[in-house]
Amino acid sequence: MLFMEDEGLTSFDETEPYEVGFASHYDQHLKPLVRQFENSRQDAVKKFKKRLVGAIILTPIVLVLSFYIPFIVFDLDPETFWGDVLAWGVIGFVCGVVAFVYSSIHNYKGSIKQEIFPRIISFLGEYSFDVEIENQMKRFESSQIVPRYHKETSEDRTTGTYKGVNIEFFETHLERRKWASKTKSHKTIFEGVVISLSVKKSFEGQTIILRDRGMIRNFLKSKFVTSLEKAGLEDPKFENIFEVFTSDQVEARYLLTTSFMERLLELNDVFEGKGVQCSFYKDILLIMIPSDKDFFEAGSIFKREDFIDDAKALLKEMNLIFSVIDILKLDQDIGL
Repeated sequence: MLFMEDEGLTSFDETEPYEVGFASHYDQHLKPLVRQFENSRQDAVKKFKKRLVGAIILTPIVLVLSFYIPFIVFDLDPETFWGDVLAWGVIGFVCGVVAFVYSSIHNYKGSIKQEIFPRIISFLGEYSFDVEIENQMKRFESSQIVPRYHKETSEDRTTGTYKGVNIEFFETHLERRKWASKTKSHKTIFEGVVISLSVKKSFEGQTIILRDRGMIRNFLKSKFVTSLEKAGLEDPKFENIFEVFTSDQVEARYLLTTSFMERLLELNDVFEGKGVQCSFYKDILLIMIPSDKDFFEAGSIFKREDFIDDAKALLKEMNLIFSVIDILKLDQDIGL
């Protein structure tokens, strides 16, 4: 097999300053698993293709029979039967077929997250990566940027320390109940990445940065609005993009330097966000970046596996977080 012959040529090319030293880490901790996971990937692809062909052939037959047998053989009323049984039966069947067809891919990608991602992030030090986590957002409600929600789904949490600053980030999906809906359905009010960074000294006041207009309207309607006022900044470009509210005007001007604002926008772009917002409060800088991109996922199952793209993406995201810590000097006594 060509892959097995040229496997020895696979190497990690250090193209960024923050990647220096990772080539050796790759050779030691990731490269020995390339062949094993490439074989698993090929097996998963074969299963997917076989199941897909089977589903394409059998699904139409099953659907035709599901119409023929009730209406022709048993002479049931089509309108009544469709509304009560057949519609949900067809939907359930189709969903089951799709889940079965994609199960090999799902299982393979899950193994990458469970076994490979922790090996990548261990390059940075004592870090942990947890795929499945319990609800997290309740403890951040006093940040005043968490929207009102009824249902939370969080996953893929990374935790660790950089220059003495505790780092935590994860993906979350928040939903609010549609009160007018008879089916008690929910609508998405936030989907994206949550980043929590500690600081050496607690902030004297609280400063909130909002970009998305919907979030601003939600904020203005909140019970906290009386405690904060709009901040007066000297950067018109930044004010054209963000809205800032604070309980301490002096502290807000100290925190919102030009370099921080530029890095905040860059962080938003890296995570493909749709409106970054953050809150300085107590001893935490909380950043929420709305995004419909699914982070911390394995690459395409139809490409040869070598873990290189996964490593480069994760290291880039972590470097941006480290940059925010460096720019804000969160590792120091900020002197406020």
